[in-house]
Amino acid sequence: MIKTMKKFKRGICGVFLILLLPAVVCIAAYRTHTEIDSGMFFAAYPNIAGTRMDGCDACHISIVAPPPGEKGDFPVKLSSCDSCHIITDYGRKPGETINAYGKDYLGAGRNELAFKAISESDSDGDGWSNAKELEAATNPGDPSSNPGMKLAPHKVITFDELKEKQTPVYDQTIFVNVSKSKDGDSYSDLRGFMLYDVLKYAGISEKASSVDVISIDGYAATFSVEQLKRSYPQAVPVFGFDKETFGECGWVRYGSKNLKEGVPLPNANVLLTFEINGEEYEPAKINEQGRLSGAGPFRVVAPQMKNPGLPDNSSKATEECAKTTPETYRYNRGYEKNADYCVKSTIAIRVNPLPEGSMDIDWPGFAKKAIANKEIVVFGALGE
Repeated sequence: MIKTMKKFKRGICGVFLILLLPAVVCIAAYRTHTEIDSGMFFAAYPNIAGTRMDGCDACHISIVAPPPGEKGDFPVKLSSCDSCHIITDYGRKPGETINAYGKDYLGAGRNELAFKAISESDSDGDGWSNAKELEAATNPGDPSSNPGMKLAPHKVITFDELKEKQTPVYDQTIFVNVSKSKDGDSYSDLRGFMLYDVLKYAGISEKASSVDVISIDGYAATFSVEQLKRSYPQAVPVFGFDKETFGECGWVRYGSKNLKEGVPLPNANVLLTFEINGEEYEPAKINEQGRLSGAGPFRVVAPQMKNPGLPDNSSKATEECAKTTPETYRYNRGYEKNADYCVKSTIAIRVNPLPEGSMDIDWPGFAKKAIANKEIVVFGALGE
């Protein structure tokens, strides 16, 4: 989690285990799950706040699988967020998502004494004790991260720099389907840079296979490099489900001025956007409730990449609204929820694989300056 001001609060990540073990929760900036362990973790290691280990990676694994939205079988190493979503089918089934450190914490009692009990253990077997790793803000559950490693190459890029270098700007109308967000599904006119163009400017290596797009709150979504090079067809817009037309149960926002009855939306790319419906995004911050507010200065937005289709109401829609909605437009997890890989307040991009012998930069340290100066930091497989 990023802690650039005192009011920033830490959150946690849900962890699911096979069999009948309870859900274990570990520390993360991304606040979506029930917080029960973070206080104990930060009491044991207060230096972790605002570092690269103030997030889900402390306890969660990263698997190799096709990224969300990928049509073919092109596996890459996924972020811990996407890994958890795939393993648990977005929480609908059990699955083991915790790494070696998380398992040791669970085995030591999952209480205020557990972190101390495993402090001198070497959970990931890389030759460094858990305590030494966390003192250095490296990952005690991942042998590819330890205090003996150098930082990966990185480049800080500003909005003005991209404009000055005449990086092409795209205006695209994109439909975004959400699962349960109060924002609802949306048709929006977006302006931004093609994300792959930004990576090329940063010096992405020919050896790069994927990127993890990281938000100020620690949420991360993975794309293969090949996904970022493509353009994707979109579906015909569906009208009549805004609140003005459909009443209180309406959930679709029609912000775009370019929608035409019966005409499919134009093909779209994965964009690093900076405007929505003619306005800049509100600069992001973590509010008093520990939640992300605002989406700027940059948001990565991806169109539906596998099955462009229909809006459907929220998974949290009331029973009354679900009955009111025609069956085709009721919540359906089978519809492609591209909001899952649209990342608000994108401040960092990890380019994988990291060069041999290197590890993540401490990207949260860039957060406050990045928001204020319209910057983004790209790190990893660059310039090879």
